[in-house]
Amino acid sequence: MGMTVVQLDRPWTDVPVQFQEVTLSSEDDIRMLKKYCQHVYIDHHSYTTIYADQLLSRERRPIYKKPDLSPKEASQRLRDELPRAKATFDRSRKHIAKLMQDVQHDSKIDIEGSKQIVSSCVDSILNNETALFWLSKIKHRDEYTSEHCVRVGILAIAFGKHLQLPRKELELLGMCGILHDVGKMKVPQHILNKPGKLTDDEFKILKEHTVLGYVFLREHGGIDEQVCTAAYNHHERMHGNGYPRQLEPELLSQYDRIIAIIDSYDAMISNRCYRNGMSPSKALSELYKGQGKLYDDELIQHFIQMVGVYPVGSLVELSSGQVGVVLSVNPDNKLAPVVEIITDANKQRVKPVAVDLSKQLIDKTGQPLKILHTLADHQVNLDFEEFIRAAAA
Repeated sequence: MGMTVVQLDRPWTDVPVQFQEVTLSSEDDIRMLKKYCQHVYIDHHSYTTIYADQLLSRERRPIYKKPDLSPKEASQRLRDELPRAKATFDRSRKHIAKLMQDVQHDSKIDIEGSKQIVSSCVDSILNNETALFWLSKIKHRDEYTSEHCVRVGILAIAFGKHLQLPRKELELLGMCGILHDVGKMKVPQHILNKPGKLTDDEFKILKEHTVLGYVFLREHGGIDEQVCTAAYNHHERMHGNGYPRQLEPELLSQYDRIIAIIDSYDAMISNRCYRNGMSPSKALSELYKGQGKLYDDELIQHFIQMVGVYPVGSLVELSSGQVGVVLSVNPDNKLAPVVEIITDANKQRVKPVAVDLSKQLIDKTGQPLKILHTLADHQVNLDFEEFIRAAAA
């Protein structure tokens, strides 16, 4: 509704309309076109405008309301959800790893299984998105591609929830996320896992993963066209200089734009075979610099708002020299989250202790305890998998 039809699959004289352009203003208009046409062409500018209007209307009428919890209650809810979320996360990792192997060997992939995995992720995120946020910190450098797809799927669902998208769209976003990089399984492994800088020819081959992924998903059948398109377009950019087709932004759907942001964010904060990841705050800074040029500026602002100054699960160094993990965010004071301290001032591991930085705590020197900055995962000797397993026990 609201889209402007500018061309038909038959002469305009075959259809009972007054003008050779029609804006869909009622269900009758849609039924009439369905009666006479197999497909029509719309003005893509009208589509972009409609989506923006729908997004704003969703913000005025929220589908999901954040519970009014104290930091202590929020942390307890997180721990209560962790066991179920961990089971979902483990199943997701196993499923996507198998799916990637099937893609590599040109075997049939289990799309129904993927939909079930995504549905379970949506259930967990709607219950408590911070649990899967935490679990997405579990990373293995030698399993980057499959785990990256799981994390992009999780973050895409969480972002969709933040944007107040209905469940059906959350599930579609999740499918876009977990399948966006399947084409990398068609790239020679010596290029994909090269520890050094790629040559121009190697990078040209790597960029083909977008086309290869699109072709594989289209040929597989039974996959939503938007999922195929997200695999094709997640490296396209708003200035029209992305790849593989240098598309203008008007031709990129909101799903394409969302996956582009989340794919970049997770890639920045993750350790790769050729470099270590950066801190979440540095990655957000890079996204902010790219808004309007590389990424959709409105979506970037929403994404930064969702992730927050100190994302749940991020490592932070305190003014005392201690290191902590962010457990939950204080809505009224986002600079002072609840943090679980895991080291002493000398960076030696200690028994974890949770503190609420909004309570104006004082360190041993008599100064207010506060966060100095976030840390990249590789800067702290912490086995996140073991840490989260203990928290979920």
